[in-house]
Amino acid sequence: MFSKIIQAIKSFFTALFGGSKKETPAKPTPTKPRPETVDPFPQDGAEITPDTIVVVTNEFEHVTLPPPSQPDAEASKEPLEVDDVDDEPEPVVEATVVETPTPAEEPAAPKPEPKKPKQRFLWCLDNGHGKQTPGKRSPLFDDGQTRFWEYEFNRDIVARIIKKLEAAGVAYYNVVPEVEIGDFLEGRVGRANKKKSDLPKLYLSVHSNAAPAAGSESWGSSSVSGIETWFFHGSKRGQKLAQIFQKHLIEETALKSRGLKSKPDGQFFVLRKTNMTSVLTENGFYNNKAEAAKLMTDAMRQKIADAHVAAILEIEENGL
Repeated sequence: MFSKIIQAIKSFFTALFGGSKKETPAKPTPTKPRPETVDPFPQDGAEITPDTIVVVTNEFEHVTLPPPSQPDAEASKEPLEVDDVDDEPEPVVEATVVETPTPAEEPAAPKPEPKKPKQRFLWCLDNGHGKQTPGKRSPLFDDGQTRFWEYEFNRDIVARIIKKLEAAGVAYYNVVPEVEIGDFLEGRVGRANKKKSDLPKLYLSVHSNAAPAAGSESWGSSSVSGIETWFFHGSKRGQKLAQIFQKHLIEETALKSRGLKSKPDGQFFVLRKTNMTSVLTENGFYNNKAEAAKLMTDAMRQKIADAHVAAILEIEENGL
């Protein structure tokens, strides 16, 4: 009875003043994944168009590095802010020397501890594009099935480099071990910038090149071939670093030297956004049919990896 009286009172006031509209709760805004950076500039040599201004430098040109007190052009970089970068940093892998302990029941005369290799730098190794980056592949070869895939080539070269760096005791960081990614520009640069290290860092991005062609299933000109190394424009340290890599790559592979290259404007993301000296190597043209066939062989890939390692060891020995 009491509940009926209460309901009657509610009905009276509703009729007198009007009912309030029932508010529909706002739907929560779905959280969208952070979009991958779409940079308006070319990201490697394969994306350079004929109208792009490129400065080509001879790899044998003498390079005088500025004294430590004088800033290099590297100081004009605008490194990527890493606080909000959506990445999952991988642990750094550093080569170490482990001494096997002598069993207690077999005492031995004290031996000096093995000398650790001198480590000058932490090498941030970037294997370029991932599997999801579109277009980074050759046309089909004559068998109608075989292609050159740049993501696979880059990762194979870096894996071979890592194997030799571990044996030599050189400190390195595999920036992008993942395969199922696209360009991942912010992620890889953010990882390298964020990585804590007692050693100064150097950034090495490994790629293969492509020349303009009529279409994705058209081979490029057979006259466009060889190796080139890119550095941050105006940086003497970057030029010196590129010079050493280019020298070893040409000596080891006997491929054509296309020189050292830089762009005065709109430089590659990995060169202008890293907070360290960086270079990008372009190792042959995968849409040059003859050269792509060479790049798919174990022998040529090992030469390319060995050349990168020889450059790294020279820099580890002599500094930069």
